[in-house]
Amino acid sequence: METQDNNKMALEETIDSEDTKILRTNGKHSDDENRFKLNISKNSTKLSNDKTTNFSDTSTILYAIIFGILFGFFMNKGTVFVAPTIRKQMLFQRFAMLKMFLAAVGMSMLSVALLSLCYNKLYTKILNGYIEHNRRRGILHYLLGGTLIGLGMVTCGSCPGTVFVQVGSGIINSLFTCLGGLLGTYFYYIFVHEHVSRENFPSTSLVLRRVPDLLHIPSLVFHIVFGVLLLGTSIGLEFVVSWKSDLNDNLLRKGTLNPYRAFGHIFGMAAWPPSICGAGVSSAFTVLAAQLCRIKKIGQALPSLNSFAFGLMNHVALLFALGAIVGSALSSSLSQTIPLGAENGTNIVSSLVGGFLLLLGARCAGGCTSGQGISGMTHLLVGSYITTASIFGGGIIFGFSTWLSNDEWLFQNR
Repeated sequence: METQDNNKMALEETIDSEDTKILRTNGKHSDDENRFKLNISKNSTKLSNDKTTNFSDTSTILYAIIFGILFGFFMNKGTVFVAPTIRKQMLFQRFAMLKMFLAAVGMSMLSVALLSLCYNKLYTKILNGYIEHNRRRGILHYLLGGTLIGLGMVTCGSCPGTVFVQVGSGIINSLFTCLGGLLGTYFYYIFVHEHVSRENFPSTSLVLRRVPDLLHIPSLVFHIVFGVLLLGTSIGLEFVVSWKSDLNDNLLRKGTLNPYRAFGHIFGMAAWPPSICGAGVSSAFTVLAAQLCRIKKIGQALPSLNSFAFGLMNHVALLFALGAIVGSALSSSLSQTIPLGAENGTNIVSSLVGGFLLLLGARCAGGCTSGQGISGMTHLLVGSYITTASIFGGGIIFGFSTWLSNDEWLFQNR
């Protein structure tokens, strides 16, 4: 009996051991199956995220190119890009540039008002990003940068945005303006940047405040009222100063501006929707200049410029600029004005020096007539209004002083 009991107990232990092994094996298979399912889930999520990212990247690229083409096309049609138009605006002899600028800011303000009503969180995010972009700049940056931009505009008869329109229209010396702009960008990042952008300014700094906050007016009301006011002023100027007086006879005969559309200049506002996002055309020069930083030693020597060498979002400005060249070329081709003659540009020295001043000023101020002038004024930042006033103030004073002492400024037969 005792032997039978021992055998029975041994058999039960063997059975229990086998059951345990089976359970362990089943548990292992179950864990492996769960891991397999988890890996499939992760891979599916990754694929989904990759598809979303690819779609977003494609949309961004198309957005930059399409609006760049629109920008170049309408700026060309409005003849705002030729040197005599820009220079004579500073002398109050032509008003195409002012009409388009006021229309662009007014339309952008109304666009932001609509965006605030429909997607206020999105606009708040855009605004905060723009403020963060300007956090290292004080009032001296805006005054100096804006003044240099104004001097550069008068010298080369262009701005960082219109130079790409000049290239597309076939104005040869605009290529020297681009070269001067690249040299100005390198000068800024080699000699200036580290000395003037050391620390962030507090959010309470005057230049980072918004005009409606200082006046205790709701920003939505400010956007609507001033948007309508600026747009109305632009239209009113068209009645006071006809577009015909802003166009030289040669361009008028060739139909650069359709004579049956008296508000042709106003269409420039259609080229500026990116401005609500803080886009600045001068960034294209920074991105282009930064490509040298792909050389390791140069990138290590210029870390602040190196940050612009990589990433799709950095290249959006460059794609926008390329689109502007294409849009301008298309406009000039349709009106049979390509290439435009040298009288619509400036000489080589003026182009180089003006381009240098333009981009040095744009980097100091953190933007040009689009980035600070239109985008910044749309966002209602005090610093942007200071920059815009400095651009036009410096340009007007320098324009009149140069006009009185330089025969080139008579612009006879232009």
